[in-house]
Amino acid sequence: MPRPRLDHVRKAQILSAAAEVLSERGYANTRVVDIANTAGTSPAAILYWFEGKDGLLAEALKLREQEFHDRYTVKAEHKQSASQRLRVLIEAMLHHYDWKLWMELCVLALRDKAAAAERDRMDRRWRAALRATVREGQQSGEFSPGDPDEVMFVLAALLDGLAPLLALKAKGVTRERVERVWLAEASRLLGPGFDASPLKRTR
Repeated sequence: MPRPRLDHVRKAQILSAAAEVLSERGYANTRVVDIANTAGTSPAAILYWFEGKDGLLAEALKLREQEFHDRYTVKAEHKQSASQRLRVLIEAMLHHYDWKLWMELCVLALRDKAAAAERDRMDRRWRAALRATVREGQQSGEFSPGDPDEVMFVLAALLDGLAPLLALKAKGVTRERVERVWLAEASRLLGPGFDASPLKRTR
């Protein structure tokens, strides 16, 4: 099979287009031709590089997650206090993360081992960043003492449970309400050293 010419589009552009279409339409309603149209290429070119929609979904979210990590984890590392770093992470996850695409990957992971492995890798990476920030704050005396793994488990579960409801536009669930509840619980677990004031939205 001759290699499709991709002079006008790179592989990353295909993945970016796939993430956009999959997030907007959902996995079941997305066709390869839809992604090709958005990327400005042909279905044949996409199928050359990827194994259908399953491979596209996993790699598209992987790209989005890496972009997310590069932007917000690096940003958090430049903050002076653990409280500031934690606020950067929760702002990013609550206000900038693509939860629709994440939910599509979770559904695919129920039947696809590769997708399940990718979902697990992403989840462990987020939890590790959260755990490390909590531990640093506890060790410095900024946060109340406790088990950082248990604190991480509660805070991650709270976000993992509420953020998808935002993506589904569930009645009574707003970003402001989820933010307020999460910050209050973090304050309860971490003590007065954690800044629980409303988040200041950034890009």
